[in-house]
Amino acid sequence: MIAMLLVGNQIAKTSPISNTLESNKWTLVISQDKMRIQKADGSDWFWLGDTGWSLFQELNREDAEYYYSTRASQGFTVIQAVVIMGWSRGWNDTNAYGHHPFHNGDASNPNEEFWQHTDWLIKKASEYGLYLALLPSWGSYWGDQASIEYARWVTNRYRNFDNIIWVNGGDRNVGDDLELFNQLGEVFDTDIDALTTFHPRGGDPSSKHFHHEKWLDFNMQQSSHGKRDIRADDQIDVDLSIEPTKPTLNGEPNYEDHCVGWKSDCGRGTFNAHDVRQLAYWTVFAGATGVTYGHVHVWDFYNGGNKEDGYQDWKTEVRDSGAVQMGYLANLIMSRPHRGRVPAQNILTDAAPGGIKQRAIQGPGYAFIYSSQGHDIYIDLNKVPWEQHKAYWFNPRNSKVIEIEDNPYEGIHIFNPPGNPGGDNDWVLVIDDANRDYIDPGELLKD
Repeated sequence: MIAMLLVGNQIAKTSPISNTLESNKWTLVISQDKMRIQKADGSDWFWLGDTGWSLFQELNREDAEYYYSTRASQGFTVIQAVVIMGWSRGWNDTNAYGHHPFHNGDASNPNEEFWQHTDWLIKKASEYGLYLALLPSWGSYWGDQASIEYARWVTNRYRNFDNIIWVNGGDRNVGDDLELFNQLGEVFDTDIDALTTFHPRGGDPSSKHFHHEKWLDFNMQQSSHGKRDIRADDQIDVDLSIEPTKPTLNGEPNYEDHCVGWKSDCGRGTFNAHDVRQLAYWTVFAGATGVTYGHVHVWDFYNGGNKEDGYQDWKTEVRDSGAVQMGYLANLIMSRPHRGRVPAQNILTDAAPGGIKQRAIQGPGYAFIYSSQGHDIYIDLNKVPWEQHKAYWFNPRNSKVIEIEDNPYEGIHIFNPPGNPGGDNDWVLVIDDANRDYIDPGELLKD
């Protein structure tokens, strides 16, 4: 294949940037049941994303290595990042080395120094086992400074990078730009070995506008930061009910330490680790193929010195408890086979004890049930049809496992989680087919 380099208003042919990754190791595909993203060789894979939106314009190489190594050690598999970030940044703002992306802000005249650093950042991510969910531009620039020609150029430059997942959109209302975003999606879809999705505006799912488009491989919603206890899992239900089935996930949930409801004085408090865990488990146990985490001071790599607000530097916040605990969720999911796993609300005889809907998911020889505040879990064990059960409590806060002794194997049974209901006392009930001899829940990726 060839890449296109824009020179003035002309498009010149050049060799694509090559990468040395092994395609069969990195290629992601949609599973046969259309519910999940998996490796091309059929092995299980879990999307645990982090919003490192401003990566390309904020981080030098040393800081990028620190960020990548930290997130990889925590179990993350995807970094969501924007090459030309919007928000508080301008179209032609410099990267950490003072390089503008374009000469004179002209997208048809890219500055190779900027793009060589971008190349390095993408390649370096692969060394840590990380995919880049790549937005070539923030949504506010598409159709203006960022053209279809620019999208083609970026796609061609990186089509040989096996750790790329293309992300259309970028926190923007579709509105009258439906045709534009479909054209962009078709451009990204020319990279036949990479998956493509759409990052929507807060409160929206990609399925609302693009589910039936060929270029959209999987859906993404943004539940955003408007309030606590948003039931983003309900949107997972909706997405998975649309034919043909496509995998789905929450690509921008409540950020840890973000002011609830965007209040500048944080008058309604901030989202804590429990808020983050709760939303993540709800959506994953509703059938999402993964989940994204975010931290309010990591997405833009806040350096702690911009204002006297008492906030910590991103290098400290990157290790906050919510991020660490997302790794426990990934370990739990990866400790059981993914093939055949489906939402299983039918095994609950009371789906909302304490007034809070619980979530259940079931796979071959196992079931997971999440109680976000530690209320009793009412199970019809006749719908968990294994001759012998082995049951555990999995603690989402520290990944410790407690084996449940003398549990029955038929009839309706009430499982009582440790501790008192309320606060951040969330638990996962794990019920295994004892004949499967599975490892302990969450054990697979532990050190």
